[in-house]
Amino acid sequence: MKLKTRFFGEIDIDNKKIINFEEGLPGFEDLNKFLFMTDEDENSPFCWLQSIENIDVVFTLFNVFNFLPDYNPIAEVESLEKLGEVKEDDLIIYCIASIPEDIKNMSINLKAPIVINMNNNKAKQVICNNEEYAVKYYIYKELLKHRSNEKVGE
Repeated sequence: MKLKTRFFGEIDIDNKKIINFEEGLPGFEDLNKFLFMTDEDENSPFCWLQSIENIDVVFTLFNVFNFLPDYNPIAEVESLEKLGEVKEDDLIIYCIASIPEDIKNMSINLKAPIVINMNNNKAKQVICNNEEYAVKYYIYKELLKHRSNEKVGE
């Protein structure tokens, strides 16, 4: 099946990459099916959730663990029930990124990560209990630092 999207053009949908948000996402409760898309650059921290039901809705996700390896969101067990049988190895966690016109103000939401059970492709945005995690964590400097470290290691 093909999907014509606003930002990525026409793409083939791989059914194995369709992620189901049973309750939708906050503000988008009526959207349940998203295509999980990764960057061709394996080192990129970015990936996307493209809505299948509304081609204008796409979320940029950020793999936080390469930049903040101590990130450890703690959530109520009940908040993960919609994900089905959960084994820690089956879960992947991403933060939603906000990328404004001035890229230096790029932020990620550490307080409410997206948790995906890759075993059954069910997902949910979860509010974590960690007081220290902000809704807007400015990540630009971390990206620059990481990029500098990669160049040093070449």
